[in-house]
Amino acid sequence: MNNLTLDLQQTAVPAGGVRLYWLGQAGFAFKTGAGAILYLDPYLSDACERLHNLKRLSLPAIQAEEVKADWVILTHEHADHLDPDAIPVIARNNPQCRFAGPVGCKPGLVVAGVTPGRITLLKPKRCHDLGAVTVHTAPADHGDISPSALTLLLDFGDVRVLVSGDSSWRPKYIQPLCDLRPDVVLPAINGVFGNMSHLDAAMMVEQAKPRFAIPCHFWTFAEQGAGDPGGFLNACRQLCPATEALTLKPGEGLTIGKAKAPRKHRTRKAKQ
Repeated sequence: MNNLTLDLQQTAVPAGGVRLYWLGQAGFAFKTGAGAILYLDPYLSDACERLHNLKRLSLPAIQAEEVKADWVILTHEHADHLDPDAIPVIARNNPQCRFAGPVGCKPGLVVAGVTPGRITLLKPKRCHDLGAVTVHTAPADHGDISPSALTLLLDFGDVRVLVSGDSSWRPKYIQPLCDLRPDVVLPAINGVFGNMSHLDAAMMVEQAKPRFAIPCHFWTFAEQGAGDPGGFLNACRQLCPATEALTLKPGEGLTIGKAKAPRKHRTRKAKQ
C-alpha cells in the first residue's frame, strides 16, 4: 500500500472542502468532505508505450489495483486519459464505481468492460449532477483528434475546480465556466498536440482568477513537449499575483477549504 492510498483512506477532509492529488500527466484524485473519492483522467499504466511507443518517464502515483473510487471522470478518450489498461482493473475491482465522459469515451469504456448502466455521457454546455459532484461542461478545442473533448468545472459545493483537459486556449469557450468562479484551475501546459503552452495556461488562470492554480500534463513522455512548470509559475506571478500558483509531485495532496469571501457570479468579456 503506497502513501497515496494511505492518505486517501486516512485523511479527513473538512465539510464543504475537497482534497486533491496529482497522479501525474493529466490525472487527479479527489476526496470530498463526505468521503467520496473521484478520479479524473487517471493514466496509471504503460498503455501509451504499448500502443504508441511513448515511453513513460515517471512512475504512476498509484497502481490501478489499489484504486478505490466512486466515480471516474474523463475529459476525452485518448489513452493517457482513458487508460485502456487501468480502466478495466478499476471497473472490475470497484463494481459500484460509475464512469462519466463525453461521447467519444463510450467505445473505450465498453471495451474496458464498463456496462452501459455505469456510464454517464457528458454533453457540452450542460450541467450534470453526479451526486458527489456537479459537473459543468464546455467544449474543448483538441482539434480533429478528439472532437468531443471537454473542459470541465467540478463543483463540490463550496469548492469548484476548473479542468482544462486537452485544449488550446479558447477564452470564449471557457468563459461560462469562469463565470462560476472556480477556486482551483488545473491547466494542461505541454504546448503540443493542440494543447496550451505554459503561457497560454497562465492567461487562462488570469481569466478565471482562482485561488489556486496547479499545472499538469507535462514530463510524462519525451514526445509530449517540454512543458515548463517553472515558466507557468512565473507567468502566473506576473499576470495573476492574487492566485497561488504551485506544483504538486505525483501523489502529493492539497486540501482546499471553503473560500473566506462569498463567491459572486461574474460576467466579463473575453477575447477569442
